[in-house]
Amino acid sequence: PLTFIDNKYDTHVTIKTLIDKYIPEFQHGSTSLIPPFLCSGHMQTIFSSMFTFENKHQVYYKRWILNYPDGGEGALDICVPKLSFKKSSYVPINQTKQLLERYTYFTPDEQFESTDSKPMLIVLHGLTGGSNESYVRSLVDTICNNYGFEACVLNSRGCCQSSITTPSLYCGLWTDDIRHCVKELRSRFPNRKFFLLGVSLGASMVANYLGQEGDNSDISLGVVLGNPWDLAESSYHLERNIIGKYAYSPALAKNLVKLTSSHLDVLKKNPEMAKLYTDHLNSVKTVEQFDNYFTSRMFGFNTSFEYYRHGTSSNRLYNVRTPLLILNALDDPIVGSESLPYREVQCNPFIMMITTTRGGHIGWFDVNLERWYVKPVCELLHKFYTDICMQNLIPDIQSVSLPKKNSFKVDRIVI
Repeated sequence: PLTFIDNKYDTHVTIKTLIDKYIPEFQHGSTSLIPPFLCSGHMQTIFSSMFTFENKHQVYYKRWILNYPDGGEGALDICVPKLSFKKSSYVPINQTKQLLERYTYFTPDEQFESTDSKPMLIVLHGLTGGSNESYVRSLVDTICNNYGFEACVLNSRGCCQSSITTPSLYCGLWTDDIRHCVKELRSRFPNRKFFLLGVSLGASMVANYLGQEGDNSDISLGVVLGNPWDLAESSYHLERNIIGKYAYSPALAKNLVKLTSSHLDVLKKNPEMAKLYTDHLNSVKTVEQFDNYFTSRMFGFNTSFEYYRHGTSSNRLYNVRTPLLILNALDDPIVGSESLPYREVQCNPFIMMITTTRGGHIGWFDVNLERWYVKPVCELLHKFYTDICMQNLIPDIQSVSLPKKNSFKVDRIVI
């Protein structure tokens, strides 16, 4: 594993030593009780999707609109204390959708102010999700209120009541929006440490982004939860079992169709895509069909599986030069576990992977119906910041064998 050192004081720290010292939940062989009715990956996944847990982790957000270089707009939701939250009547000119209850916009004369020395967690949500999802709120609430971080959530284009201004949404390989967001935050906060966490499809984006950035990454530590490491294999996995084929895939496809339909007036401004929406949108029944007709074409691919094979994030793990923690459940019924990147992780000392026997897809509910991963993930982020970043430890690159940066094309896609 990669060691962080300070030769002057003979200090040596690894992510594993932090886990062994502070985080028993992530130690090899550790156990956690789960409710009997959530003893399978299917039950964990279904339970997670059925309940929004609105009474827990009630986070208040102020939305900052990002202006992307291609003319698009993004919604960055910044967690703010409840006491300082004040609902505003201001709505940006291109944003036409009504915000949820605990949201408001930054006004034109209002500055995004915070202490530059405080660490910040940037979160990317899953497919068609947003900052309002319970799995996001639990992390944001815990890291801000218990560990002294600040946190923000980058909503993918069109998600979480945001409006799009260009005829394009997002995909697992589209990382330019993350790049723009990080650069924008860095320009405002030149001294703070940034941590990046992705969930499900957001995890795929994070892994691809860190692999593309390589040595130029501005992230101190990355975390990916429930990543579909091989998009093609995950698609096969969904279709090869009855529940996946007749429950998960149609439900996910329905959410994609709903999201697309809500932005159809703008999306149809792309003449090549307009006919596809008219001919196929209402007949889509699976995620693969949606990606084949729309996602792939929107981002310059011919078919869904060309997009899947090119966009698979395990292709870029050899290029990662940012400390990265991976967490996957072996019983995940949506992304599967057959294609977990064991070999890629073994040869890249920047990466550590933790697998659990239970948890489903972004479930991991313990016996108290709390998300088991929230506390240890936040604890690791905090200890990495205090024991490595604050101590100015540097990675000991000379003592490890780094993988060759692969020849697989890592260039960013262009719309």
